Amino acid sequence: MKNSLFAGILLLHSTAVLCAQPTFKAGFKTYNTAMVIHEHTYTFLDTAHITLTDSAITYVATDSSVTMTEYFSNRDRSVYKTINYFSPKKQLLKSEDYKDDNLVEVNEWHYDDKNRKSTHTRENKMNNNHYKHLYEYATDKKSGETVVTESSYFNGKIEFFTKSYYNSEHVKVKETRLNDNNKDVVHVETYAYGENGKVKERTVFFPEFKVTKKFPEPAGQIPSKCFGLLPSGASPKANPVNKVTFIKWVYNKNKALLTDPGCKEYEYTFTGNSNYAITIATTKVNNAKQVTYRVKEKL
Repeated sequence: MKNSLFAGILLLHSTAVLCAQPTFKAGFKTYNTAMVIHEHTYTFLDTAHITLTDSAITYVATDSSVTMTEYFSNRDRSVYKTINYFSPKKQLLKSEDYKDDNLVEVNEWHYDDKNRKSTHTRENKMNNNHYKHLYEYATDKKSGETVVTESSYFNGKIEFFTKSYYNSEHVKVKETRLNDNNKDVVHVETYAYGENGKVKERTVFFPEFKVTKKFPEPAGQIPSKCFGLLPSGASPKANPVNKVTFIKWVYNKNKALLTDPGCKEYEYTFTGNSNYAITIATTKVNNAKQVTYRVKEKL
């Protein structure tokens, strides 16, 4: 389980003293802990109804080479864990995902001499499926775009090839999917971006049927004013006891901003120092908001 909190997160600070863990075990090794990040996820329809749905704790090694995140699920009462290993250049080298004490998946990455991703392997320990992705880099002579060719394998057999084109600003503008012979084109997809930098429309051409289809993307239609990093200002003193009160205070203090009719979707992050941030964002479920309470504890 990856820590991919969808677009409705809310990050929040607590100044209370939290229990420290001086060491943590990852794999066969024990690491000294430099920082612990406590995180709680909430959803609510309004400030009168806030429900805790999920939480996590991340342990960071003193040299930042290893992090371990534990996720506590209310849905199945399991504990999910992700361990990440980094190079001295802070590149992700390996990740291990667990459900309780069972290893579920292992991912590994390698990089070339220009620090570009060259290989990504993924092994599902539950069904023994193996995935491998190889990456090659070139420059298109006509357009000057960077072309990244990905070769995708499943259990040792090539499945397909993908050519991704990036402009001079490193923005992906086109993707071409080819079948396993690296010749026949399955589809060509191009992207148009909105003022907020997100994709507002995808155009897909299917050469076999000589058909072009366009797919609007709502996220790219949102004005850039609906996203931002803002100061939180003075606030009540937060602690584990009154954190719901703290969430309500931040929400109500910024209610005018959060009810702007020009922002059907939004994501704002409010912060006061490096130890906390509060991100309020919309979700697609019943117009609810999602909140993640996060605090960093430096040891």
